[in-house]
Amino acid sequence: MKKTLLHLTILIGGLVVSCDTADLPQGKNANNDYPLIQKKSTMFSYIQSIAIHNATDCKYDILIFPTWNKLWETADELDKLIDYDCDLFDATVPSEISDDKYETLANEAGFDEDNILINFEKDLGFCSLRKKIDILESDWLQLQGDGEWDIKEDPDNHFIFDETERTLFSENAEVIIGESKATYIYYKLISDHSWIEVHNWDLEAISQISNGTTPKNNPNVILKGFTDEKTYEKPSPCKKHVKSAKYHTNGSDRIKTKSKVINNSAWGAKKISALTVGYKKKRGKWKRSRTTITAGITGAYGTNNCILYQDCSRQFEKYLVKERKRRRVKAKFSGHRYEGGSLIIGIQPQKAYSYHKQGSVNLKMDYYEL
Repeated sequence: MKKTLLHLTILIGGLVVSCDTADLPQGKNANNDYPLIQKKSTMFSYIQSIAIHNATDCKYDILIFPTWNKLWETADELDKLIDYDCDLFDATVPSEISDDKYETLANEAGFDEDNILINFEKDLGFCSLRKKIDILESDWLQLQGDGEWDIKEDPDNHFIFDETERTLFSENAEVIIGESKATYIYYKLISDHSWIEVHNWDLEAISQISNGTTPKNNPNVILKGFTDEKTYEKPSPCKKHVKSAKYHTNGSDRIKTKSKVINNSAWGAKKISALTVGYKKKRGKWKRSRTTITAGITGAYGTNNCILYQDCSRQFEKYLVKERKRRRVKAKFSGHRYEGGSLIIGIQPQKAYSYHKQGSVNLKMDYYEL
């Protein structure tokens, strides 16, 4: 079933498929004396993976996108494929099934909500930030007891909240943007508002930065943004940047709520999102587990529209609630333009709520107060 679902997903998703999956040798760089190897995606023809410093267990280190917009569009397309793949499986199981029975049937069928992301990574021979955090979080959860968990120690508490987006970045939160080697810019993201750029395809500098050393007095290396996020958002009746992650208990189970608003024009990252993650204790160890959970972006009642603001001025309304039997459920609004202008999402008090639910836990949290 697993292979059938993925095959149908790719066909119906209408993706551009490339038949050329061979490695593409590249010429040597003027400032570096070793050749580069790249590989094209068969799911998205405009994406390539590249081997630069080979510090991971995979053949390729970093992905190349022609533009930042293409990167975020890819995340949106992958989300659509994930939803479709999950809906295909859900159509094969009874609607009133228990969480435990659903888990059993999913395991027997080889179904996993990450199948699309896993196959995307395998197609490019790429070790992603998603995979790295997934392994670290699984190990961390097994060490947790039944008391309070420290959110600061949780590997999943990365500034890139979204697993789909993590799939597009390297283990060190890196990506290359550009149409050709002449225009490539390497980015290493440090936080939502700070990053390092390398210009002029300086591979030596890229390798140094990727390995944790930032070269000094190199004109190709540019540090940008804020290093202290707490000073980024000044007091205002309208907020453009919000980030929160919290745990909540539900009897013997737990959920984590993740809420975010980001407007980073340099990367084109503009969205509002709500994620709910489910946990259960099995054989004495905590782990992410499929459970009936809900995530939404709503108004104060959970059933009405939220009110967002275009650049903290003109208001518009949105509503999205998703409930699934999953390890995580996500609600997200993203975009790059609004009525001909650049989309900048603003949040005002008591107008937009991050909605999360599992069993008796029913939470509506004002984005402005997070």
